[in-house]
Amino acid sequence: MVSIDVRLKNEDIQILQAVVGKTLNRIEHDEFVFTNTSSQAVRFVLGEDLFYLYSFTEPLDYYGAEEDVAVWSVEEKEYPLIADKSFVTTPVQEKIAAVRIVQEHQMLFENAQQTYDVWATRGIIIDFGGHELAFEKPVWFSEDIVIRKGYDLLEKFQSVEEICKAGKWKEGVTMECSREVMTL
Repeated sequence: MVSIDVRLKNEDIQILQAVVGKTLNRIEHDEFVFTNTSSQAVRFVLGEDLFYLYSFTEPLDYYGAEEDVAVWSVEEKEYPLIADKSFVTTPVQEKIAAVRIVQEHQMLFENAQQTYDVWATRGIIIDFGGHELAFEKPVWFSEDIVIRKGYDLLEKFQSVEEICKAGKWKEGVTMECSREVMTL
């Protein structure tokens, strides 16, 4: 069985844990032209502190074929790869009540035998105690980060049922998918 884990690492989670209770002044992202997405990065500004949500691809096994898969990280440094980005600023000015990390577990079975066990971070939801700001990884290989604001935003994420149906599996191959939400 192939095991793949592209969830946020402990050091990423520690950065997110440290922002709970602080005021998020603004986020900086690509201009929304056709969709509400930012490619590869979103910058979070909290007074003098800042951190980045990155979505960079790296070659990984994607159910039997090598593909460029987007892997998320949360870091306090700016990578040269995004230094020339023309971010737009979206003011927030809200105190962070909680951060929720949406982890997805995908299992692929071939003739009832599990062949893949995959864990991935699907999204991050920042809760301001009444409304939310969400960042979703829309597709396994996409470096885009979907940004939404509103209420009950986990319900706006692609459902696990849609993910299971999206794969064009050969006969005898099935997928099971579930989610866990970690609240910081």
